[in-house]
Amino acid sequence: MVRTLNMKKPTAARRDLDRRNGVQSIEVGSQLLDALAGSAGPLYLGALASAAGMSASKARRYLVSLLRCGLVEQDSTTGRYDLGKMALRIGLTTLNRQDGIRIATTALIDLNQEMDRTVLLTIWSERGPIIIAWYDSTETLICNLNVGSILPILRSVSGRLFLSYLPRGTTQSLLSIELKNEFVQSKLRIRTERDAGRLIREIQRAGLSHTEELLVPGLSALGAPIFDHQGRILAVMGMVGLPGTLQVKGPGSDGEVLLRKTQEVSRRLGFNAEAPGGSLAEWLDRDESTTPRGDPPALLLPVPKAARSKR
Repeated sequence: MVRTLNMKKPTAARRDLDRRNGVQSIEVGSQLLDALAGSAGPLYLGALASAAGMSASKARRYLVSLLRCGLVEQDSTTGRYDLGKMALRIGLTTLNRQDGIRIATTALIDLNQEMDRTVLLTIWSERGPIIIAWYDSTETLICNLNVGSILPILRSVSGRLFLSYLPRGTTQSLLSIELKNEFVQSKLRIRTERDAGRLIREIQRAGLSHTEELLVPGLSALGAPIFDHQGRILAVMGMVGLPGTLQVKGPGSDGEVLLRKTQEVSRRLGFNAEAPGGSLAEWLDRDESTTPRGDPPALLLPVPKAARSKR
């Protein structure tokens, strides 16, 4: 005998409830991930739990699972928690699927193959410039930098370019911290915001940044900005080499090729390299003491008044 089951169709209310009912443990765990993403560095359990709005015992239970899947990692010495390798991989994958970053990464690979230089791409994060792509050359370099490394803003070319082209309010807190650094004060002779302003003007006039053994002993670096259609700095494309090997000026130099490559990417993103004017940061700063005098770099585009916002 065949028995027919009387299956009732779910009501509209039940279907709506099913849509709303997710996996609560994932939602709770995401609060811990969000707290780590918003912090300036690794956190102890108590501080992490507090930032996520939960008790330490509850946070510990969820962290066990997050540790197992690699979304979170714990320092064996200090016991502090930070985002793990899987979180980094997810973040980088998301970035690479965005048109601007994908176009810039493709251009970075072309630059690596064309010049046989070690190249990198950085974007801005709450903790400063972060390396999101790195391609080695045939040149042997001893370097502890890699994808995921956070760079300082006064000792790295990426940091200096972001400092020069981001709105001042975005970089102010990190700049204030680095101005207290003994190395910055004694070796770089950058002690005040006025000193930093002079550095900003030099970089905006040149359109790129160059350092020799400033961040890593035995390495020189060269970087140039990539702008989006509104004149905002999207990323920095850089080169790394042995001291004295990166040519900044002249036909066919590393600097010329790098600028040409970043300008090509900026144009593809809607940045008009033919028009005179300034980037968004220069537009916002034009009436302030750090405003560069004279004509701005040729690659910069004036930002419409509609795009202007208060700091």
